[in-house]
Amino acid sequence: MARKDGGWLEIAKGPLPQRLSLRSIAASNLDNVAESGLREGYSQEEIEAGVAMLDSVDILQQWKPVNPRSVALTLNLTIGWDDTVGADDFSVHFVTNDLRPHLPRRSGTWLFVDVFDWRDVLSSILDILRKCERSTWDESLVELKKRFDWEYA
Repeated sequence: MARKDGGWLEIAKGPLPQRLSLRSIAASNLDNVAESGLREGYSQEEIEAGVAMLDSVDILQQWKPVNPRSVALTLNLTIGWDDTVGADDFSVHFVTNDLRPHLPRRSGTWLFVDVFDWRDVLSSILDILRKCERSTWDESLVELKKRFDWEYA
């Protein structure tokens, strides 16, 4: 079966889900509570200078936070089914445990880790997808909505 997952998934530890397909990940900073914030976007000067533009996955792969124990991001996951063209968007707040007591109470789903390591974050997401995988998209969606915020909820 042909996968629509990007080659960037090869760095993850463990097997890929069989039917659920992580098509892309986008990230943005969650509030202004973390010491290590992900730089979002490019300045006009960088664009005019022809700086190579990176997509969100490339940025996350290359990013080395100043303090890997002080990271708070919102991750937007695009998840599809088998070889179908369509996909749905889900979000989860990714936060290191050191920041947990400093965050405002919010609704939504959270993923807490001790230290930001992109390979471990990606592996955790794929592990969740494997646990949510069922025999149909609708059954898998029920499980995904328990772990992530769905775009249509």
